[in-house]
Amino acid sequence: MAAPAAGLLAACGGGSSSSDGPRTVRIGYVVPRTGKLGLYSIVESYVIQTMRTLFADGIKVAGRTYPVEIILRDSQSDRQRAGVAAADLVFKDKVDLVLVGGTSDTAIPVSDQCEINQVPCISTLAPWQSWWTGRGGNVDMPFHWTYHFSWGMEDIVNDAVSMWKQLGITKVGLVYSDDDDGRAFASRDFGIPTISNYGFQVVSPGNGGFEAGATSFDDYVSAFRSQEVGAVIGVAQAADFATLQRAIRQVSTFRPKALTMSKALDHQTDLRTLGSNGDGLTTEIGWSPSHPYRSSLSGKSSKDLADAFAKDRGRAWTTGLGFSHALFEVAAKALSGAASLQKEDIASAIRAVDAQTIVGPVAFGSQQNVPKNVARIPVVGGQWVQVENDFALKIVDNSGNTKVPLGGQLRELPSPA
Repeated sequence: MAAPAAGLLAACGGGSSSSDGPRTVRIGYVVPRTGKLGLYSIVESYVIQTMRTLFADGIKVAGRTYPVEIILRDSQSDRQRAGVAAADLVFKDKVDLVLVGGTSDTAIPVSDQCEINQVPCISTLAPWQSWWTGRGGNVDMPFHWTYHFSWGMEDIVNDAVSMWKQLGITKVGLVYSDDDDGRAFASRDFGIPTISNYGFQVVSPGNGGFEAGATSFDDYVSAFRSQEVGAVIGVAQAADFATLQRAIRQVSTFRPKALTMSKALDHQTDLRTLGSNGDGLTTEIGWSPSHPYRSSLSGKSSKDLADAFAKDRGRAWTTGLGFSHALFEVAAKALSGAASLQKEDIASAIRAVDAQTIVGPVAFGSQQNVPKNVARIPVVGGQWVQVENDFALKIVDNSGNTKVPLGGQLRELPSPA
């Protein structure tokens, strides 16, 4: 394994101590280990295993070496439970720092708990507008304790527009869940409706977002068919997307050229559930083995990380693998730059982070048109392709990040068998 970046991790044999034993850096991590988002736990367990090895000799903070303890709490894929998990980390485990990913349903309640209780928190894996507006963010009074790095709706819009232009699509149907992610997608200020600025027309039934576990999408499909949309885009859990896709395929007179969906198409396992219907589906990709970045902790390339995960877990990479790994990179960078282990000093160090991570550079508030608490990560366009009775996610549009090489050519959805 390549040597870690100087100053982030301690040299072997380190560890300061006192008469009461060594002071430990306690990092809390809230993840959906069970429930509808449980597939994320496969990635998280691998990342935790990796980080416990990388932090085995401790971390240097203000010139002293401290042992590191990573404490997991399960959100159970439930917003209320995610908040309880964060509160447990704060009051029972007395952590120094909280990390969280696993979509807005996890990131928002955890971030809220940390902000209220004045504990530093770094989150990821949700469009930054979902995280910001879902929490009532105010640019004049930014959050003090909570920070977020991820892509934004502007990235999803630009990525989708670039792919659809390749297919000659000009009219798009929008379907979204009734939650923070869905409301971000539906926003006329920054969501999918802004594609009208690029000459596209958006069609939506206008009855708001659907509830999780919806049994019918007939109103959506009827509106899309009557308006002859060329693509359907939105955000949904995997089970809800499967219901939507069945409704589309049951209408023989409606055949969109593209189905572009966020969240539902993150994991290869979800595509296997769809069978041949998974072929040709499109989504955004925030990280992949082709991304030209290395871990600041291990020195491993994106491909190295993806290959090691596949060998250890017997599963294909996901965007979440890179972002979960990067969470700890950002945390290590902040801790190594903190003046002490006082929470205020850790928060100040996060605010000043300028990290080169496996998903790319992360520096909060350094980009135009994003809040001070946010670092925006671009996305590229991906398409799931059926290969030898399995599925591979290919990069088919890199207009959002030209440093990432293409892995295939975008094509229309295949006709039903």
